[in-house]
Amino acid sequence: IIRNFNMCFSHGNKEVFSCRGIKLAVDWFLERGHKDVTVFVPAWRKEQSRPDALITDQEILRKLEKEKILVFTPSRRVQGRRVVCYDDRFIVKLAFESDGIIVSNDNYRDLANEKPEWKKFIDERLLMYSFVNDKFMPPDDPLGRHGPSLDNFLRKKPIVPEHKKQPCPYGKKCTYGHKCKYYHPERGNQPQRSVADELRAMSR
Repeated sequence: IIRNFNMCFSHGNKEVFSCRGIKLAVDWFLERGHKDVTVFVPAWRKEQSRPDALITDQEILRKLEKEKILVFTPSRRVQGRRVVCYDDRFIVKLAFESDGIIVSNDNYRDLANEKPEWKKFIDERLLMYSFVNDKFMPPDDPLGRHGPSLDNFLRKKPIVPEHKKQPCPYGKKCTYGHKCKYYHPERGNQPQRSVADELRAMSR
């Protein structure tokens, strides 16, 4: 899930809303073989560029919408005042429900405080990035030096190297079964539940 707002301003040197920034990021993911890429943009960004809200390469938004990659979040005018939906909530909700990642330099502190499962998801599935001219560059270590590699991070279910897994203190006497969050070497390579699956189970 690509967050458009800070991405466009990052690419536009914080002066203009550069729609080309979105395309560069989308192309980076598509070239790596990712098929489910969604971009959220407020509907009012379809309006004509103004001196106080400069937008460049606006035709990119229409093209990505036709390709079913870009979704405009609702907005309307009420008595001359623009009413917009909170697009960050769309982003976090879809990423959480689809077990995806969020591409953004935002911390989503307000939404992280709403639900504990959202906080854990945002902490573990947020991908930051930089633009070097026209090159979209996410970090090779999205969660820091001791976290997963970028390739591993981008998996639906990141692989945890066995030497980094914490063994269960109860060992074979553990009664939690597949719900146990610790590593059980005696169970072999049975599939582990994804982060989102675990969080959904905990919130029930």
